[in-house]
Amino acid sequence: GWLPSDPAGDGMRRRLPAPVRFLIDLLLRFVADDGLVSAGYLAYVGVMSMLPFMIFVFTLLGIVGQADQGAGIVTAMFEFMPTEVASTLQAPVREVIDRAGGGVLTLSIIVVLWISGSGVEGLRSALNRAYRTPETRGYWRRRGQSTLIVILFSGVIVVAVGCMIVGPVLWHQAEGYFDFGVTFGTRDFPAVLRFGLGSAALFVVAAALYHQLPNHMPGWLDVLPGAGAVCLMVNGATSLLAFYLTQFAQYSVIYGSLGGVICTLVYFYLLGAIFVLGAEFNAFLASTIRAAL
Repeated sequence: GWLPSDPAGDGMRRRLPAPVRFLIDLLLRFVADDGLVSAGYLAYVGVMSMLPFMIFVFTLLGIVGQADQGAGIVTAMFEFMPTEVASTLQAPVREVIDRAGGGVLTLSIIVVLWISGSGVEGLRSALNRAYRTPETRGYWRRRGQSTLIVILFSGVIVVAVGCMIVGPVLWHQAEGYFDFGVTFGTRDFPAVLRFGLGSAALFVVAAALYHQLPNHMPGWLDVLPGAGAVCLMVNGATSLLAFYLTQFAQYSVIYGSLGGVICTLVYFYLLGAIFVLGAEFNAFLASTIRAAL
């Protein structure tokens, strides 16, 4: 156990329900593995690599002639975020999109991929710490995998944009044959993507990162609980933070014009902590199951 070895404390611990004991031990493991430190690092690399990643994505969209349609995904991304965070990021993101739509030089693309890959490397370091696994793979092998992941995820986004365009057309044709009674327009599809596929995409991405990035590569079944927990916690934390910022926060009194920036950093910090906690959940659950067998 992760609670101090105190006879009185052990007695109290045994009287707690098993799920409560598991949750307490999980949180203590999270703290012992410097999960909050990892969350801060992930917040930093997340903010640093987000815009370069979007430059690369919208450069690809510009190549296939769909840069304007990609704005639907950006709109959906902002709808996921608290209003204060979205308003802080909206102007620089729109500026980046406009520049990327005009094309980026090859050298700039290499730099963008390198910075975006650094974000993936930050996730890898946090996951290795959560799984308590030393890194043994070579540096260039890891960087190559990180770059490949960035390109792969960018390709998935490009395909998703294509689905936003083709999807309503295919649905309209199917509606003519089968009379579903439900019609989607091109503008309606981003909302469906947000509410229907947003959580599913988050689940798949979290599971893929939990499976691929750690040095020991846990099995797919071993990473599903943490990926599911991430989906629940992200939605819950986003709603709670949005409610707090709207009803109670007076960050502008303390930080002035930097209030929006601080809110953005806090939001990314929460996302980083949730991602690390999901990995800790996977690792601790697996060790608990092995100990019970």
